[in-house]
Amino acid sequence: MKLASFFVLPIAALLVIGCGGKVKENSKYNYITADETAKLIREDASKIVLVDIQEKPDFDEEHLKGALATYAYPVKTEDEKARLATLLPEIKEGQKVIIVCPRGGGGADRAYDFYLSKGLKKEQLLTLKDGQYGWPRDKVKDVLAVSK
Repeated sequence: MKLASFFVLPIAALLVIGCGGKVKENSKYNYITADETAKLIREDASKIVLVDIQEKPDFDEEHLKGALATYAYPVKTEDEKARLATLLPEIKEGQKVIIVCPRGGGGADRAYDFYLSKGLKKEQLLTLKDGQYGWPRDKVKDVLAVSK
């Protein structure tokens, strides 16, 4: 019985930490922090396109000012990819495209890959590190659009 408790407690702790942890970055993608994103929004928002793939309820609750809602999360179906495609004409040469995903993980990776396949350059594409859920609300509030 004691042996079972010896294994159960550490495994439970790992599960809790793992489920609530940060998304691991992949060297295949470019990332941008919340602070860097906020700085770009403040200085000259015309130099960036904020592609927000959050689901509608999450976007409606909170998003970055100027973000373009696609409701394309998790970017697995052709319909979700088509929603991303509608923004292609909006993206100008030289603009940075920042993909805003709930957590900055798989959905963002698939959106990133989709835009690469449509001819955007890797240097142009960025994923918001830790996504919208990881935004430091206590520190960076001025660029958030929050529903009232």
